[in-house]
Amino acid sequence: MGSRVKIQSGYLGKAAIEVKAGANRDTVKSLLEANKEAGIVALTGLDMAKKIGLMYHMCTNGVIVTIKTEIPKKNPKIATISDLIPGAQFHEREAADLFGVIFEGHPNPARLVLPDDWPENLYPLRKDAKIDEALANAETAPRQTEAVQAESEGDIVNIIIGPQHPALLEPEKFSVKVEGETVKQVEPRIGYVHRGIEKAAEQRTYLQDVYLVERICGICNSCHAACFVETVEKILGTEVPLRAQYLRTIILELNRLHSHMLLLGHAGLEIGYETLFQYMWRDREPVMDLTEQLTGNRVISSAMTVGGIRRDLQETDIPKVKTQITTLKKKMDFYYKLFENEPSFKIRTQNVGVLSKEDALKLSVVGPVARASGIAIDVRKDEPYEAYGEIPFNLITRDEGDSWARLMVRLDEVVESINIIDYALDHMPSGPFRVKVPRVVVAGEAINHVEAPRGELFYYVKSQGTAYPERVKVRTPTFANIPAFINIAEGGNIADVPPSFVSLDPCFSCTDR
Repeated sequence: MGSRVKIQSGYLGKAAIEVKAGANRDTVKSLLEANKEAGIVALTGLDMAKKIGLMYHMCTNGVIVTIKTEIPKKNPKIATISDLIPGAQFHEREAADLFGVIFEGHPNPARLVLPDDWPENLYPLRKDAKIDEALANAETAPRQTEAVQAESEGDIVNIIIGPQHPALLEPEKFSVKVEGETVKQVEPRIGYVHRGIEKAAEQRTYLQDVYLVERICGICNSCHAACFVETVEKILGTEVPLRAQYLRTIILELNRLHSHMLLLGHAGLEIGYETLFQYMWRDREPVMDLTEQLTGNRVISSAMTVGGIRRDLQETDIPKVKTQITTLKKKMDFYYKLFENEPSFKIRTQNVGVLSKEDALKLSVVGPVARASGIAIDVRKDEPYEAYGEIPFNLITRDEGDSWARLMVRLDEVVESINIIDYALDHMPSGPFRVKVPRVVVAGEAINHVEAPRGELFYYVKSQGTAYPERVKVRTPTFANIPAFINIAEGGNIADVPPSFVSLDPCFSCTDR
């Protein structure tokens, strides 16, 4: 394959495999032959002056292996791997939009995150891209008006969901082709709230970037901040105090409680069960109060910092936290009875939107979506970070693979999160809660992943030895899971689209970045 393997102590995963351009497919094949459950985590593009660097981050046996290659910048062509791993389609389309890479053989090379009227040959993440100047001078065709009603194609009706939708605050578009009541085809279109955060991160200091990446998602903000600071700490070689690791774990699990309970309530709203929505969101309020009590902020916690945590936990706060989570745990019995026995809820979710384990592996889905299809993956278990290696908890999986199973996994994980917080409070170590770190980060690069509420969250950070990062790459869980919606919706009933979709817990703010 013309490749060589370098073990890099976890900085780019378990191993970094450097290959010549064109040998990327052979290397991916070799990984799949060694482990049929291997999948793609992310595809990172790099502007290397005269070349474009590509890093295929693959997950095998719970750890990440990075395949590195380079292609000419003037003619950036490389063979697609989407036929080997269907889950790579979105990754390649994004790299095509942002770096101008041409993936030969890709089944759908249409734009993914850039608008249709974006100027040709303007690739935002290239260092020489003069975006403001190009947009000011561009003579673009008038933007086509989005379809607002169903379009008929013989027996096929094309139903447009979005970009604006009553149930979603974040705009995304899904073209759903229906024959009678049966969904025949789904075409997603993301990018309507793309904010260019990866580009913006290059123009801000590492400290500023902590607060920037938090705003990728208002729900799982702590996970973004934690993943970023952990990546920077790898480059710096910083060892975070054990007390800080426990405090980070508590905040991350509060984030998970917030996210899961928000989704479980929203699922009730999507299937017409508004009472469930009101009950779950009522019981979620104390979680928000605890987040404010521990961090000073209710939603965007801003608790993480490079080297530890921003503020310490007061001993007088511990009994208050334990009382609240104990009360919440007792309420879970009510929700288990509802989710397991309520007839209307079961009819709308059981055997609806089934995602088989085989398809879930092909699509490289993550988090509760994967675990509900029988795939036992969880970064907290596979590669423990913070205090997860010291705290006992169960890895939740189910085999049904339907919308009900995806919701039940999250309900089970609410209980596990409560147990994790309780254990961390009981075993909280003494000592400092942060260490001082330099403002200038030494030259280097590292990857990191954490288990966000929606699944594996991935970061890559590269430093050139300045106060500003050279490259920040983010792959969010929903970006990995959206292709699964196509799989579970096609062949199903149009009325089942809402429960199927909400069971994935999509976050388009995260996806677009």
